[in-house]
Amino acid sequence: MVHKLPGTFTVIDGLDGVGKGVVIDAIVKGLKERGARVFSLDQWWGAYSYHPDFQNLGYAYKNLESFDVLVSSEPTHAQIGMALREEVIKNNGRQYSARMTAELYAADRMILHKRVLLPALAAGKHVVQSRSVSTSLVYQSTQETLPGEEPLSMEDIMRMEGNAFCLENGPNLLIIPTINNVEEVMRRLQGREKQDDAVFESLAFQTKIKPLYESRGLLRIFQERGTAVKYIDAGISVEESRRQAVEVYRGFFQF
Repeated sequence: MVHKLPGTFTVIDGLDGVGKGVVIDAIVKGLKERGARVFSLDQWWGAYSYHPDFQNLGYAYKNLESFDVLVSSEPTHAQIGMALREEVIKNNGRQYSARMTAELYAADRMILHKRVLLPALAAGKHVVQSRSVSTSLVYQSTQETLPGEEPLSMEDIMRMEGNAFCLENGPNLLIIPTINNVEEVMRRLQGREKQDDAVFESLAFQTKIKPLYESRGLLRIFQERGTAVKYIDAGISVEESRRQAVEVYRGFFQF
């Protein structure tokens, strides 16, 4: 179900390299132009490497009690999220099961929700986040299994404690940038400064998951819980992606 708190919660999800950052930056820029003050969790994690306690942000980081917009991402850059990024999904030659990967993602996002996102929404903040449960539903249901491991279904992933909790406190809006040519996202990945070197960043895997992001099954999971799902065409140009992102966001929330 969509959360019932005063704030707004938007998730941007899609293929690696499809332009989630472009969409988030455009939305945040639009909010700033309307006078909103922004707090970036990525910047916090870069400085402190642990999750902030929302209730104490005003004490821990000057003037943060006055921010309007919280920008977040998954996996996080703290605690379980760092283990995921630096070990479990890293291209390091060590392989971890889809179930373990999904359970770690679920735990990471549940902690993030309880410690930061839900208190922020309760305080009326606007949360804009890269990735969420939708990512696990697509990625871990497709992830290659280890010998003897049973494949995970979307239903298996939804039942995991952290995912079930986050689906019960889901986003108001899910924006999914799409692109026809998956080879283009691989070129974008190779050209960007941020290099995650994740095991999922291959043409074969991204081609495999593309139909899932566009599937009725994924759409139904969120729409039945009250989340609005909007697709934008990220294959035209960066400027057009920005324009569509702002149009969708402002149109939905009536900003």
